[in-house]
Amino acid sequence: MNDIERMMINIRIEGTSVLQKPDDLTIIGRGRSAVVFKIPGEQKVLKVFYPDFVHLARLEASIYQELHNNDYYPSFYEGGEGYVVLEYLEGLTFYECLIQGIVIKEEMIEKVDQALNYARKKGLNPSDTHLQNVMLLSSGEVRVIDVVRFRQSKVCTHWEDLKVAYDRLYSSRFFPKKYPVWFVELIIRLYRKGFIRLKRRK
Repeated sequence: MNDIERMMINIRIEGTSVLQKPDDLTIIGRGRSAVVFKIPGEQKVLKVFYPDFVHLARLEASIYQELHNNDYYPSFYEGGEGYVVLEYLEGLTFYECLIQGIVIKEEMIEKVDQALNYARKKGLNPSDTHLQNVMLLSSGEVRVIDVVRFRQSKVCTHWEDLKVAYDRLYSSRFFPKKYPVWFVELIIRLYRKGFIRLKRRK
């Protein structure tokens, strides 16, 4: 039994609630299918899937293996029953950039496009790429940090819609670059419910 497997024995999750974990594991992120812990003393994170999504762990591990530790994605170290171990990334998500007023530049958008195009060349279908799944690192580099839905068959327009909003609104010199959380969350909810429709780039 390795160190990760020992950690997993001491993690207990019900639904999306973490009921038990080792004291030295810090929660640094939560998503709709998993929670992410920082592994102490290492530049690695442990992504543990919620009970209803345990099957996604092996799927995500296989996708990372196909991406071959490409520079636009976190490095993959290992995977097991209900978990994956990935590179720890220091930085902010694009969502956090909006909240803090850190300008999202055109070249950052282009880097995400390059990352998604690389995945397509590997036969994958980049999906669920949104503000919280893209990071600006402290080094200035950009990473796509969630690939678990890159094998779904349906077309996902999240990223293309974000680019339309960026072109038409955000990139204007007169458009604000900082927003309160409530406003960003409101826009996200309206978008998900279909009240916001965007005509995509040709």
